[in-house]
Amino acid sequence: MKRFVRRVFFLFLFSAIATAGGVEGQTYFFLHLQNEGGGDILTLPLRAREPFFIEYIHSSDGTPVRDTFEISEIGHLILIEEAFLWYGAGLEFQSHPGTQVVFDGKWSRVRLNRVLPELPIRVGRIAEQRLTLGNQSIRFDRLVKAGETLVLRVKTEGNRR
Repeated sequence: MKRFVRRVFFLFLFSAIATAGGVEGQTYFFLHLQNEGGGDILTLPLRAREPFFIEYIHSSDGTPVRDTFEISEIGHLILIEEAFLWYGAGLEFQSHPGTQVVFDGKWSRVRLNRVLPELPIRVGRIAEQRLTLGNQSIRFDRLVKAGETLVLRVKTEGNRR
Protein backbone atom coordinates (compact mmCIF):
# COMPACT_ATOMS: atom_id res chain seq x y z
CA MET A 1 0.00 0.00 0.00
CA LYS A 2 2.81 2.44 0.86
CA ARG A 3 4.43 1.69 -2.48
CA PHE A 4 1.16 2.47 -4.30
CA VAL A 5 0.71 5.74 -2.38
CA ARG A 6 4.32 6.71 -3.15
CA ARG A 7 3.79 6.00 -6.87
CA VAL A 8 0.58 8.02 -6.94
CA PHE A 9 2.32 10.88 -5.11
CA PHE A 10 5.25 10.93 -7.56
CA LEU A 11 2.90 10.63 -10.53
CA PHE A 12 0.91 13.58 -9.18
CA LEU A 13 4.12 15.56 -8.52
CA PHE A 14 5.47 14.83 -12.01
CA SER A 15 2.11 15.80 -13.55
CA ALA A 16 2.04 19.07 -11.59
CA ILE A 17 5.61 19.93 -12.62
CA ALA A 18 4.92 19.10 -16.27
CA THR A 19 1.71 21.13 -16.25
CA ALA A 20 3.50 24.06 -14.64
CA GLY A 21 6.18 23.84 -17.29
CA GLY A 22 9.01 22.25 -15.33
CA VAL A 23 11.44 23.43 -12.77
CA GLU A 24 11.94 26.83 -14.39
CA GLY A 25 8.22 27.53 -13.99
CA GLN A 26 7.68 27.87 -17.73
CA THR A 27 4.64 26.44 -19.46
CA TYR A 28 5.12 24.79 -22.85
CA PHE A 29 2.65 24.42 -25.69
CA PHE A 30 2.77 23.23 -29.27
CA LEU A 31 2.09 25.41 -32.27
CA HIS A 32 0.66 23.22 -35.03
CA LEU A 33 0.77 24.31 -38.65
CA GLN A 34 -1.92 22.23 -40.30
CA ASN A 35 -3.43 21.88 -43.75
CA GLU A 36 -7.11 22.67 -44.28
CA GLY A 37 -8.03 19.08 -43.45
CA GLY A 38 -6.38 19.33 -40.01
CA GLY A 39 -3.31 17.24 -40.84
CA ASP A 40 -0.12 18.38 -39.13
CA ILE A 41 2.53 19.75 -41.45
CA LEU A 42 4.80 21.13 -38.75
CA THR A 43 4.67 21.17 -34.94
CA LEU A 44 6.81 23.56 -32.91
CA PRO A 45 7.19 23.61 -29.12
CA LEU A 46 6.82 27.10 -27.61
CA ARG A 47 7.04 28.53 -24.12
CA ALA A 48 4.15 30.65 -22.91
CA ARG A 49 4.80 34.35 -23.65
CA GLU A 50 7.59 33.48 -26.11
CA PRO A 51 7.11 35.82 -29.09
CA PHE A 52 6.96 34.56 -32.64
CA PHE A 53 6.29 36.44 -35.83
CA ILE A 54 4.48 36.07 -39.11
CA GLU A 55 6.10 38.30 -41.68
CA TYR A 56 5.10 38.94 -45.26
CA ILE A 57 5.16 41.41 -48.12
CA HIS A 58 1.86 43.23 -48.60
CA SER A 59 0.48 42.10 -51.96
CA SER A 60 -0.55 45.49 -53.35
CA ASP A 61 1.77 47.91 -51.52
CA GLY A 62 4.86 45.71 -51.70
CA THR A 63 5.85 46.77 -48.16
CA PRO A 64 6.76 44.53 -45.21
CA VAL A 65 4.26 43.59 -42.52
CA ARG A 66 5.18 41.93 -39.23
CA ASP A 67 2.61 40.38 -36.90
CA THR A 68 3.78 39.54 -33.39
CA PHE A 69 2.12 36.62 -31.59
CA GLU A 70 2.50 34.75 -28.35
CA ILE A 71 0.75 31.96 -26.51
CA SER A 72 -0.79 32.89 -23.18
CA GLU A 73 -0.17 30.99 -19.94
CA ILE A 74 -3.43 29.11 -20.54
CA GLY A 75 -2.75 28.27 -24.18
CA HIS A 76 -4.52 30.99 -26.13
CA LEU A 77 -3.03 32.26 -29.39
CA ILE A 78 -2.73 36.04 -29.07
CA LEU A 79 -2.03 38.60 -31.80
CA ILE A 80 0.00 41.15 -29.85
CA GLU A 81 0.84 43.65 -32.58
CA GLU A 82 0.68 44.32 -36.30
CA ALA A 83 3.45 46.54 -37.63
CA PHE A 84 3.61 48.01 -41.12
CA LEU A 85 5.30 50.84 -43.01
CA TRP A 86 2.30 51.99 -44.96
CA TYR A 87 -1.37 51.31 -44.42
CA GLY A 88 -2.77 48.98 -47.05
CA ALA A 89 -5.87 46.94 -47.65
CA GLY A 90 -6.28 44.10 -45.18
CA LEU A 91 -4.19 45.63 -42.41
CA GLU A 92 -5.47 46.38 -38.92
CA PHE A 93 -7.15 49.77 -38.67
CA GLN A 94 -10.20 49.46 -36.46
CA SER A 95 -10.29 50.78 -32.96
CA HIS A 96 -11.20 48.01 -30.53
CA PRO A 97 -11.28 48.33 -26.75
CA GLY A 98 -7.66 48.23 -25.58
CA THR A 99 -6.19 48.81 -29.05
CA GLN A 100 -3.28 51.22 -29.17
CA VAL A 101 -1.82 52.74 -32.35
CA VAL A 102 1.78 53.95 -32.17
CA PHE A 103 3.91 55.53 -34.90
CA ASP A 104 7.65 55.49 -34.23
CA GLY A 105 8.70 57.58 -37.23
CA LYS A 106 8.99 54.58 -39.53
CA TRP A 107 6.59 51.82 -38.45
CA SER A 108 2.92 52.05 -37.61
CA ARG A 109 2.26 49.61 -34.78
CA VAL A 110 -1.22 48.53 -33.84
CA ARG A 111 -1.11 46.86 -30.43
CA LEU A 112 -4.08 44.55 -30.14
CA ASN A 113 -3.77 41.69 -27.67
CA ARG A 114 -6.47 39.89 -29.67
CA VAL A 115 -7.19 36.27 -28.71
CA LEU A 116 -7.63 33.99 -31.73
CA PRO A 117 -9.03 30.45 -31.51
CA GLU A 118 -6.91 29.60 -34.59
CA LEU A 119 -5.36 31.47 -37.48
CA PRO A 120 -6.09 30.39 -41.06
CA ILE A 121 -3.61 31.79 -43.57
CA ARG A 122 -4.06 31.61 -47.33
CA VAL A 123 -0.53 31.16 -48.68
CA GLY A 124 0.23 33.80 -51.29
CA ARG A 125 2.21 33.61 -54.49
CA ILE A 126 4.27 36.77 -53.95
CA ALA A 127 3.88 37.54 -50.24
CA GLU A 128 6.86 35.45 -49.05
CA GLN A 129 4.94 34.67 -45.84
CA ARG A 130 7.07 33.16 -43.13
CA LEU A 131 6.97 32.20 -39.50
CA THR A 132 9.94 33.41 -37.50
CA LEU A 133 10.74 31.90 -34.12
CA GLY A 134 14.10 32.65 -32.56
CA ASN A 135 16.71 31.96 -35.26
CA GLN A 136 14.32 29.88 -37.38
CA SER A 137 12.45 31.27 -40.35
CA ILE A 138 10.04 29.01 -42.20
CA ARG A 139 8.51 30.04 -45.53
CA PHE A 140 4.88 28.96 -45.84
CA ASP A 141 5.15 28.42 -49.60
CA ARG A 142 7.73 25.71 -48.88
CA LEU A 143 5.21 23.84 -46.71
CA VAL A 144 2.16 23.99 -48.98
CA LYS A 145 1.40 25.25 -52.47
CA ALA A 146 0.49 28.88 -53.08
CA GLY A 147 -3.28 29.27 -52.85
CA GLU A 148 -3.63 26.59 -50.17
CA THR A 149 -4.49 27.37 -46.56
CA LEU A 150 -2.36 26.77 -43.49
CA VAL A 151 -4.09 26.83 -40.11
CA LEU A 152 -2.16 27.69 -36.94
CA ARG A 153 -3.49 26.07 -33.77
CA VAL A 154 -2.16 25.84 -30.23
CA LYS A 155 -2.33 22.54 -28.36
CA THR A 156 -1.00 21.30 -25.07
CA GLU A 157 0.46 18.12 -26.58
CA GLY A 158 2.46 17.57 -29.72
CA ASN A 159 0.33 14.88 -31.33
CA ARG A 160 -3.28 15.61 -30.35
CA ARG A 161 -5.81 16.90 -32.88
